[in-house]
Amino acid sequence: MKLNVRYEHDIPVNAFRWTPKSYKEPLHYHASLEIGCCLSGRGTFYFGGKSFTAAPGDVFIVNNSELHIAESDPESPCEFVFVNFDPGLWQKEDEMLLLPFCYPSGEFLNHVPADSPLAKELEPLILRIWTELRDKPDGYRSMVKGLLLQLGASVLRRQAGLVSERRLTVQRSAFRELRTLLAYVEERFAEPLDLKDLAGRLGVSPSRASRAFREATGRGFAEYVRQLRLNEAKRQLVVTDKPITDVIFDSGFQSVPSFYRLFAASEGLSPADYRYALAPVAISENPER
Repeated sequence: MKLNVRYEHDIPVNAFRWTPKSYKEPLHYHASLEIGCCLSGRGTFYFGGKSFTAAPGDVFIVNNSELHIAESDPESPCEFVFVNFDPGLWQKEDEMLLLPFCYPSGEFLNHVPADSPLAKELEPLILRIWTELRDKPDGYRSMVKGLLLQLGASVLRRQAGLVSERRLTVQRSAFRELRTLLAYVEERFAEPLDLKDLAGRLGVSPSRASRAFREATGRGFAEYVRQLRLNEAKRQLVVTDKPITDVIFDSGFQSVPSFYRLFAASEGLSPADYRYALAPVAISENPER
């Protein structure tokens, strides 16, 4: 089951306290990344076919494509603080921070035991992000971004120290190839794009390119391109006074009705109402309002 994450702040980061149910709920996944720590109690964390005991101080790292869920011990329910964020925050600063999240499920290290040096390093960063987003002191956005970068760098160094140099070299090479593909998509998303043609650029089969795309982004190719186009449409609605039909086609969409359905499902508003809410000056000059 896929969960659609909506961010509660004007930066794509959520932080929340969570007590799992005392029974195993259906596993889910989401396109965002998560890192969290157990504060109290006991339980079990499931990642696909893997499971780990959760105890105070344990840190859990959640990939963006791996099914997961936690379950509390009925006698001592566990409580977590989790940070959930858009991987684009790391990609813009240092794309290598995403390397640990590109390992397949069997090799991905989800559990960081409480007594490890890394857990002791990550837990205060997680808690600080949570308090910054809760209290919103001056400069909290910059502080949260900086703390997230520290989280990413720590996890990257840990992964590099736990796999062979040969395996790390192979993974880095594959990662760079995929990032080249993503950069190409992000540059040309407003144009017609075909996965088969893009796979040819990597010299792999379309099925392999599709799997690699999902492993890296947590989304299928078509969904990823739709989201890029939707983000661009939202940007243009706010910062330009173009007619809405021009925004639709300039963002890469080919059908006005399908765009309206997608936009309403994503934002809960029509494009005109979205523009009016966020850019009242521009909307006053727009003939489509």
